[in-house]
Amino acid sequence: MDHHPQDGSRGRAQDAHHRDQATTASSDGSRLAVGRQPDAWSARWASWSGWSRTPGAGMFLLGAALAFGVIAASGQISSAVRSMRQANVIRVKGVGMAPVSADQAWWTGTVTARAGSLPEAFQKLDASTSALRGFVVDQGIAPADIEVDSVRTSTENRRDAEGNLTNEIEVYTLRRSVTIWSKDVRLVERIAMRSTDLIREGHEVGSASPRYLVSTIESLKLELIDQGTANARERANLLVDGSGGRLGRLVSASQGAFDIVCAGSAEFDGNGSYDTSCINKEARVVVTLEYDVE
Repeated sequence: MDHHPQDGSRGRAQDAHHRDQATTASSDGSRLAVGRQPDAWSARWASWSGWSRTPGAGMFLLGAALAFGVIAASGQISSAVRSMRQANVIRVKGVGMAPVSADQAWWTGTVTARAGSLPEAFQKLDASTSALRGFVVDQGIAPADIEVDSVRTSTENRRDAEGNLTNEIEVYTLRRSVTIWSKDVRLVERIAMRSTDLIREGHEVGSASPRYLVSTIESLKLELIDQGTANARERANLLVDGSGGRLGRLVSASQGAFDIVCAGSAEFDGNGSYDTSCINKEARVVVTLEYDVE
């Protein structure tokens, strides 16, 4: 009698047994195939776990931790030292000031002539130019210090009875400037004031304001820097002595703007202003110094 059904049952049981052996539950509930190679992380972890159990590993880890702690502490100490050094620096400003008078001046006068024709206008302009030039020479200006520029021309057109402009030129206007230079600043001042007297003689003369300059700016600047530096050091000593400290080495020094303004003016803008409208001026420079405090 054949028992094939029983043989089939045994075969199915054996297959189930093999499948149970072929798989096992992982710690996180997933299924891992038995006989597979462990992944890279598992291999590293196993290697580390084995090394950490070797003799001397604990001492090595302790030493590494201490080394990192020393490095971190060193950075904090360096930062604290820098803060202390910055706290022990004093910054002061010194001012150097001095009165100064202009030693050069220049002035420009303008002559104007008008006429119905260009030749006539030019003739009048030439006469007025000669009159102004002669005037400044008579006042004491050398011919070599006089500069006459080119003629500037403009026109005015005639208007008709209804007030509309036509193409016909009614007036020619010519202008020319005469400029003088001199080291005698008071002479230039007088010429600027009296040049318009030529108007009484029929000459149309305009007078600009004279410009007064200082030719010794560079040497003056050096003197004021020296003065400002001494002033700043004196202030630093006063501050340190009052606090019971002692002034140390100079850390840094810098110069601020150099200003020249009219005497008695308080308009030091700190941007390097240079007022040329007056003869008597005042120059100023600010110096900033930093010192260690001991």
